[in-house]
Amino acid sequence: MKNFILTFVAVLAGGLLSHWGVPWWGLVPVGLAAGWLIRNTPARGFAAGFLAGFLLWGIWAFALDHANEGILSARIGMLFQGLGNWTLILITALLGGLVAGFAVLSGSLGYDLAFPPKKGPYARRRRRR
Repeated sequence: MKNFILTFVAVLAGGLLSHWGVPWWGLVPVGLAAGWLIRNTPARGFAAGFLAGFLLWGIWAFALDHANEGILSARIGMLFQGLGNWTLILITALLGGLVAGFAVLSGSLGYDLAFPPKKGPYARRRRRR
């Protein structure tokens, strides 16, 4: 549980820092680094990354929507056959969660590929001669 919270906080803090001056994919290197450096199971790593990305992008989209009084999201919603402001914010949050979750998952699985675990479901068994 400690590593889950640590991964969540690392992705959230790194994602907040990467919002200034970095494109939307700035969350990916942060998630890769968190997945590589903080040991989690792949499922817990994905969940922590997804939750952090979901909250980060959802709150950021809400803040931007609130800053311009919903004018831009209403126009974008009309392009997508009348979607509401909250629906667009939810879609944005889901996309952010998927980006961060898959980044952390890739970092975790990349570490397991580079340094295979000694025990567990991925460990190789020695053949007896």
